[in-house]
Amino acid sequence: MSSEEKIEVAEKRIVELKTLINHWKMSNISSRRSTVELVEAIMADRQGTKAA
Repeated sequence: MSSEEKIEVAEKRIVELKTLINHWKMSNISSRRSTVELVEAIMADRQGTKAA
């Protein structure tokens, strides 16, 4: 696996982990609000990854 491939895999994993952490942080909030914030976090992370 090339360095570029390793970086791409690592970046995808970081997004997955950030999403999971955000989900855990929001688990105490009402489910509707939590869902909205979770989706917003996913979208922000994806946009950040594309920009990098």
